Amino acid sequence: MKDLYIKDIKPNQDIILKCWIADKRQLKNNLFLDLYDGSGEIEALANAKETEDFIGLCKVNRESCVEIVGISQRFKEKTEIFIKKYKIISSSTLKISPYPNEKKFNIFSPKSSGRLLFHPTFYIRNRSISKILYIKAVFKREMQNYFWDKNFIEFEAPTLTRQTLYEDSGVVWINNEKHAGLSRCATFHLEPALLSFEKLFTITNSHSDEKVKTNRHLIEYMHLKSEMTFVNLEELIEFAKNMYYQVAINTYNKCKTLIDELVGEDIFKDKLEKLNPKNHKTITYDQAVQILKESNIDFEYGKSLTTKQEKILTKRFDENFVWVKYIPYKVEGFMFKRCNENPFLTMTADLIAPNGFGEILGCAEKITEYDQIISSMKDKNKIKDFDRYKDFAELHKLGLPPHGGIGMGIERALKYLLNLEHVKFIKPFPVVKISQINH
Repeated sequence: MKDLYIKDIKPNQDIILKCWIADKRQLKNNLFLDLYDGSGEIEALANAKETEDFIGLCKVNRESCVEIVGISQRFKEKTEIFIKKYKIISSSTLKISPYPNEKKFNIFSPKSSGRLLFHPTFYIRNRSISKILYIKAVFKREMQNYFWDKNFIEFEAPTLTRQTLYEDSGVVWINNEKHAGLSRCATFHLEPALLSFEKLFTITNSHSDEKVKTNRHLIEYMHLKSEMTFVNLEELIEFAKNMYYQVAINTYNKCKTLIDELVGEDIFKDKLEKLNPKNHKTITYDQAVQILKESNIDFEYGKSLTTKQEKILTKRFDENFVWVKYIPYKVEGFMFKRCNENPFLTMTADLIAPNGFGEILGCAEKITEYDQIISSMKDKNKIKDFDRYKDFAELHKLGLPPHGGIGMGIERALKYLLNLEHVKFIKPFPVVKISQINH
């Protein structure tokens, strides 16, 4: 078992390190190596006179797995390794260009990012991608801790389901049949569990075959869903504000070095300040429509906001987070509660991130009465498939209390925090619409 990792190396240590060669540069009798393992990166130096089989080391291909023997030393405020000898553990012989960790290779550039989609098996080892996925793992754990600390139960929701929140056309069906599809939303399974636990959450992979092709859409993505009893929309918004903000802070405290390397300390702290609940702005859907009209945008009332329109709203509020409340019933799920004073609108709210990052999470009060859920199913053309929803509908006869939920796209939340151009960088083996792929 490996007993030394790069993150544990201190100056003036005898080193036996199993690692990979990310990149290398030769300058006369000196060979400079960029090494990495699962914990970090370190530079190493080999010298023609001091390193055993120096010529052989110069010929070792990048991405080969090697064992480095040497001594660590402090140089210009960082620790490096002086190599005495080496051993090839597994040679890299695959002809791939560029290598995943060449210094000149920028996986975020439009010309290069498509490699992550075409060849994720190789490019997932890119150090930038590795750092992002590590931060994501910590973000997910901190999210789980946040809910557990508030006495929520983590609930297991299925991947296969017959029930769909929105149109059937947006579902990834198994064998193109409606007997079972990949879950897009866990709400059908969390709401029944409310009668046992009252407060619960799940973080699952969700799937969507929407026609939409943007930099914040994936066919498979990670979805936080939470449901709680005896709660109203204002309380859900307050909970969601604090949840996202506190989890972001906790993640930064655990991943400060990685985040500062990827984003920059000043940029990230500015993002955190924007995320602080005290800086959030709240408007209604009707107010959003009025702002768009004042901006000479031809907008059809009742439709969802586009990315361009969301940008206009956050710009109006000095690029702060904006909550848009009371989304039209026309574009929302059939189980969402309608506003008493205007049944055309729903008791829902979306959180819009500034600078074009767009919608990140949503909150909603849910219908509790059987007659109302049946009426909504008729309106949304779900009643024709009543057998698929029968138990969920009749749950509303079984003492279902006032309740509501929160939904958040984990990749979208991190796309904002890590200042990334596309959510594909935050999902291992990402799948997007083919037209989004950059070759």
